[in-house]
Amino acid sequence: MAEVVLSHVYKIFDKNVVAVDDVNFEVKNKEFVVLVGPSGCGKSTTLRMIAGLEEVSEGGIHIDGKVVNDVPPKDRDIAMVFQNYALYPHMTVYDNMAFGLKLRKYPKKEIKQRVFEAAELLGIKEYLDRKPKALSGGQRQRVAVGRAIVRKPKVFLFDEPLSNLDAKLRVQMRTEIIRLHNRLKATMIYVTHDQIEAMTMGDRIVVLRDGKVQQIDTPLRLYNHPRNKFVAGFIGSPAMNFMEVTVHKNKKLTIDEGRLKIELPEKFKTSLEPYVGKKVTFGIRPEDIYDRETAYNVKHKALIKSKVDVVEPMGNELYLYLTTGLNNYIARVETDVIPPSGIEMEFVFNMDKVHFFDNETEEIIE
Repeated sequence: MAEVVLSHVYKIFDKNVVAVDDVNFEVKNKEFVVLVGPSGCGKSTTLRMIAGLEEVSEGGIHIDGKVVNDVPPKDRDIAMVFQNYALYPHMTVYDNMAFGLKLRKYPKKEIKQRVFEAAELLGIKEYLDRKPKALSGGQRQRVAVGRAIVRKPKVFLFDEPLSNLDAKLRVQMRTEIIRLHNRLKATMIYVTHDQIEAMTMGDRIVVLRDGKVQQIDTPLRLYNHPRNKFVAGFIGSPAMNFMEVTVHKNKKLTIDEGRLKIELPEKFKTSLEPYVGKKVTFGIRPEDIYDRETAYNVKHKALIKSKVDVVEPMGNELYLYLTTGLNNYIARVETDVIPPSGIEMEFVFNMDKVHFFDNETEEIIE
């Protein structure tokens, strides 16, 4: 297997449209790295440049220590799994999986061995004589993955491979790909717009926005220590709540143009000193907001009276859509009692878990 390094990579399309803007990151040998971001952020274009399906406008891509900018896709020793499976409809599963090896003139015995090993690994051995139209979406995706495995490439590339599957099958295939990575010990780069996929699958995650890298980190560090407001809002489900607050000299924060006052957390009293008299963005995750009755383990609390607008029962928890008057926010609470819409309740913010962001730069204030 091999390392993949992107160094100051740009992709500029016609009319000076910059799709990938000075991207730098390294994928270590045997690492599973996920590229995540909203539609149009440049993640698939970046993957296609690694594969050689798009030309690099500027910068360098290295695979196994060699610059591959001008190396054709077939000579990069990579295998790519596409969103739409890209299977040949007139061929059997066996022939689809064996096709690349046949082109490279591998001996029939070795082709058979590799195909059977991959089919066994993916649980599709009984489908080898079928054609793709006789398979379900999940089975077709396994065939596409199997076609990549038989190549035994240095690097596996996945371009949103689960987006065409239903929710249940997506979870199942997600687990299977993680299991596959653990067995193969392969270098894998995976593109998705789904931050839950990114959080559950990646050793590290590259968050992209408008072609630029926003942050590269482990899932937990991205969640707990976002570098800016975009990362904080993109990672986590439901998304982080944001409110505009004013910082005061007496170490108080006011929300809703002064209607609500809360104490500034101790750890922010120095870092927010330059913002006295100014507005900053206050961020708190839905799971760090509690019904007052269940907040007994919260050490540093802020009480916020809010009206319940909408209730979404999720089984073992509730999503409560709340309003303070001028601000709307979501709380994710565990309770057996479903409050009626329109009721006013007191909620507790866990002030040890809040974040603050500069309103102009959107960078985190620490």
